[in-house]
Amino acid sequence: MDYADLREAIYNELAVGITDVGNRVFWSHTAPADTEKPFLEIAFLGELPSMTPLGTMMQVEVLCLGEESNIMGLDPIADAVVSVLDGPEIVTPDGRVITLEYWNDSRIDGWSEELRANVIRLKFILPTDAWR
Repeated sequence: MDYADLREAIYNELAVGITDVGNRVFWSHTAPADTEKPFLEIAFLGELPSMTPLGTMMQVEVLCLGEESNIMGLDPIADAVVSVLDGPEIVTPDGRVITLEYWNDSRIDGWSEELRANVIRLKFILPTDAWR
């Protein structure tokens, strides 16, 4: 499994598809504290695919981070993330085809003290047995 290939594909979908953040897409905990808001952070989460009961999925988390005084300004960005990642086939640089599925009850508001930012958390499921 080539995680760099997956990372690049997901990054590219978000950097191109979410015009409000442009190239301000980072992997978890890599955004500098002075990053212009709004921006996105991505992480692979949850149990390892080989550790889950069926070994068939992993989680991808996208954090939408924005101005500390305006969480409502993040809602359109979170909606756009779901539109870009939920369902369409994504072709990785190595030519694999993946499909992410939005986890409907995963949208949670939060706060990052370190970045002084409101946060909307979104989770997606990546079925590992469907990689082609």
